[in-house]
Amino acid sequence: MSRGRSGAASGGAPAHHTHQKESWGARTVRFELFIVIVGAALLLAAVALYVALSSGVSGEANQVDKTKYQAVFLNGGATSGSVAYTTYFGHVTSVTDKYYILQDVYYLTTDQTSTTGQANPQLTKLGCQQLHSPTDQMVINRTQVAFWENLQDSGKVVQAIKQFQQQNPNGPNCTATNSSTGTSNGTTQNAGSSTNTSH
Repeated sequence: MSRGRSGAASGGAPAHHTHQKESWGARTVRFELFIVIVGAALLLAAVALYVALSSGVSGEANQVDKTKYQAVFLNGGATSGSVAYTTYFGHVTSVTDKYYILQDVYYLTTDQTSTTGQANPQLTKLGCQQLHSPTDQMVINRTQVAFWENLQDSGKVVQAIKQFQQQNPNGPNCTATNSSTGTSNGTTQNAGSSTNTSH
């Protein structure tokens, strides 16, 4: 009888240890499976976000009319209504998730020699007439862009650009300097009576 009890006792112990090993093994498998599932979910989310952002950028790029000029409004600068914008005109040649590339760039300046006492906005060509003499291209951080627009050829801004190009087929005269600033004259004709004529 004592042997039977001893055998039963000794026989029960290995079964208990086996059960513990199986339980620990099952937990390990479940934990690894959980890690795999979470990793796969994160990967799918990252891919979906990338696709969404890429399609958004390409969709916006498709809105750029390559045959037209664009106006790019940046946060800050001159006030239009209750909002302040700095506006550049040119051809948007590239749109990415980080930058806009603008070429053939113009911007508005104010004629200080006006005898009427009113602001006389004119377009100035980006390039050698500026003191720092930049190339005729801007790389604009898209976080600084409030919005942009395609411009009609019949608008005052585009008409002023075309008139400037006709009068200066080789670009601004970089040898003719402005007596007050020491920079060359690259302004176009009057772009309108107010900065709201940028469309």
